[in-house]
Amino acid sequence: MDITEFDRDETLTDFLTDYIDGNLNRAEQESFEDYLSQNDKERNFARKAMLGKKALSRLADKYNTSGKKSSYSSEPAIDIE
Repeated sequence: MDITEFDRDETLTDFLTDYIDGNLNRAEQESFEDYLSQNDKERNFARKAMLGKKALSRLADKYNTSGKKSSYSSEPAIDIE
């Protein structure tokens, strides 16, 4: 697995988490998307993280027997492709 800036920079990792969870304001989201558009490794990593979150959400929903929605079910702000 390639080392990315997410491995080196905790603040950037926090940005990624907030981005995936849809917690960035519009300016932050646009800035982060601009960063991803210029950095192939990080864009690919972010895409995989989003896909992983979606997969975990589906799994959690499948095994959720309480009838309540899982906390992992929120959709990311956008898809990166």
